[in-house]
Amino acid sequence: MTEAQPAPRPGAQTLWNRNFLLWWLGAAQSALGSALAGIALSFLVLHQTGSAGAMGVNLALAMLPALFAPLFGTLVDRLPLKPPLVVCHLLRGGMQLGIGFAALRGPVPIEAIYAVSFLTGLIGAFYTSASMGITVRLVPREQLQRATGLMQGSAQTMQMVGLLGGGFLVAVLGRGEALIFDGVTFLVFAALLLPVQFPVRGAAGAGERFWESFRGGLKYVRGSLLLTGLPLVALVLNASFAPLDMLIPKRMQVLGAGAAGYGLFFGMLVAGMAAGGFLVAWLGERVKPARASVWGMALMGALTLALAFTHTAPQMYALALLMGLANAFCNAGIGILFQTRVDPDFYGRVGSLLSAVGMVGMPVTLLALSPFADRIPVAIIFAVAGGLTLLGAAVWGGILRRDGAFTAPAVAPA
Repeated sequence: MTEAQPAPRPGAQTLWNRNFLLWWLGAAQSALGSALAGIALSFLVLHQTGSAGAMGVNLALAMLPALFAPLFGTLVDRLPLKPPLVVCHLLRGGMQLGIGFAALRGPVPIEAIYAVSFLTGLIGAFYTSASMGITVRLVPREQLQRATGLMQGSAQTMQMVGLLGGGFLVAVLGRGEALIFDGVTFLVFAALLLPVQFPVRGAAGAGERFWESFRGGLKYVRGSLLLTGLPLVALVLNASFAPLDMLIPKRMQVLGAGAAGYGLFFGMLVAGMAAGGFLVAWLGERVKPARASVWGMALMGALTLALAFTHTAPQMYALALLMGLANAFCNAGIGILFQTRVDPDFYGRVGSLLSAVGMVGMPVTLLALSPFADRIPVAIIFAVAGGLTLLGAAVWGGILRRDGAFTAPAVAPA
């Protein structure tokens, strides 16, 4: 499979060109807004209903639209890049402002909150599809590793700030005020995108009908072993994280750390992801994407396996930090492979398929584990999850070796 060549990138002679700088800052704003949105809406639902079940419905409605990502990806590949991105964030900002001002006046109908959560998830899924492959279009090819690390590190940092600060904003400002602040972050991203110059899309597939383009994307993926394997890797990675969400609270309770320990564990995990992203940016071209994805995934499996042998909360915190680092390198490797090995005319379709299949891994694993979670020792579940992740890393390494990704240049010349 030959390296894909994106369209020429305006102003991309250096990493810190205006287009990438605005995109980087805007994406960080979006990550902050998305984290704040989940916290603020959840607290609003809990305040008005007092029901954890209602919160669960709200979260499910926000996540459900991700299943439509492949359809959005097909649509994105047929549209210019900038308008969907700007419109998406104007709509998200407008909805958050609307529900925030409504909350200031009194109780908001729960149906309206559900509708906003679903529409926000729908717009978020479209935005994710539209943003696939943008970074490689805005920076020099030899700076792609650094740009990918910066994007990943800043997104994780802002997500952590949003998760930690969201509760603080709700407590200090109030639910309505926090939602208004959240809406402003999306509007800021829309404003930052306006001066960004995106390259013109190619003419491939012009004149095709929607379903012809959709089938063309599936055919393109099936034509490459590497592209067929990418969604499966995402599926395995998300499935391996699912037991953490389900079992860490119980494990922390047994160890005497309680809810604080649960929060600290995932805080260390996100901190590791952020640190790993910035480390990738610092290493730059020394990061080989194929090796980073395989060894990162293998290390995640080994660390999940190691959770089965922990006896104290501090041991679990240390493993969480290392898991975050490993995850960052794995995701960076996968992201670089995606941006350099996919034809730019298929970024939306391939990227949305990657996102949708990966997203399915977590709920499927949770549903499969639910009947047995209280009957099987936690250590055994961690051991099985770690072993399956190690097996997945071995299979992924075999796919990359067969594809020649280990010997191909890390980044193809422009």
